Amino acid sequence: MDIRDLQQDDETFDLVIDKSTMDALLCGDQSFLNVAIMTKEIQRVLKTNGIYLIISYGAPENRIVHLVNIKLTLG
Repeated sequence: MDIRDLQQDDETFDLVIDKSTMDALLCGDQSFLNVAIMTKEIQRVLKTNGIYLIISYGAPENRIVHLVNIKLTLG
C-alpha cells in the first residue's frame, strides 16, 4: 500500500510505526512534498491520542522539521 494514499478509514490505528519510511521518501524526487503527504495520511488514520513512532537513521534535527506543522504528540 502507498503510504501517501492509505486505504484505511480515518482514526483506525492506536499506533503507527515508521521504520525508515520517512528516510526512504527523503531520498527520492519531491521528497519534502511526499513526506508532507505521508504525515498527513498518518495523522488521518491515527486515533485521537494515537502514537506515531519513528525509527530513523537521520538525526532528529533533520526529521523534526517534517513534523512541526502536524498535530502529533512528539515523544
